[in-house]
Amino acid sequence: MTAGTATAEQAARGLLGRAPEVALCLDFDGTLSPVVDDPQAARPLQGIVELLGPLAERFAAVAIVSGRPAAYLGEHVAAPGVRYLGLYGLQELHEGQIQVDPRLEAARPAVSAAAAALRDSAAVRDSGAWLEDKEYSVAVHTRRVPDRDRWAEPVDRTARQIAEEHGLELIPGKLVWELRPPVPSDKGDAVRRVVAESGARAVVVVGDDLGDLPAFAAVAELAGQGHHEGLRVAVRSAEAPPQLIAGADLVLEGPQGVLDFLRLLAA
Repeated sequence: MTAGTATAEQAARGLLGRAPEVALCLDFDGTLSPVVDDPQAARPLQGIVELLGPLAERFAAVAIVSGRPAAYLGEHVAAPGVRYLGLYGLQELHEGQIQVDPRLEAARPAVSAAAAALRDSAAVRDSGAWLEDKEYSVAVHTRRVPDRDRWAEPVDRTARQIAEEHGLELIPGKLVWELRPPVPSDKGDAVRRVVAESGARAVVVVGDDLGDLPAFAAVAELAGQGHHEGLRVAVRSAEAPPQLIAGADLVLEGPQGVLDFLRLLAA
């Protein structure tokens, strides 16, 4: 695998000959699942889940790396041999059990207090924004808000203020603000862990949002060390950040493009 613009067919051919030493790290929302107004209704595009088990048998690792809770990923992307790293790698579903970074447990009272403050805030209440309780973090979604452009700034300001008051960090995304404990971890850390624990010599990262930029950076870092190769795959949509598209070695058109790419890898 080499940097630069590639086609899906070229990339797949380069991967298939060395599948046992390649780790696949896949985002969920906007990548495996089409983006929907109700985040709880997000489901993988039909046909994707059936491919993941066979891919996990062939490749060094197949991991779903997402800001979603690991339990949600395990429920909706259930396939044998797949790893589920939730909350940007701070949670993992392993053999039916959720493994959680202990620093998250210590911060649960702060997250609960922040969720209550958001619920009572004028910006959230008056806009009709939806709060997603992730147990160890809380997210404010404005995708279903009728006049979301009008409310973006008040919600952003409120989320930042409440995050600061409760000692949390703010992670912005597409029409979402997530407040979580300031425990150092991002998708890049999760990707490095999957590579190290699987013994992979190459890694493929597929994502569509700002949160995937650290994963792209991890691919470049691993490749720069000279011991690994990497492929950064961006999933294009109307909301995909330009810097993600610009930093990609391969660009796929929405979850359908991801499905087609996975089919090439499973062929």
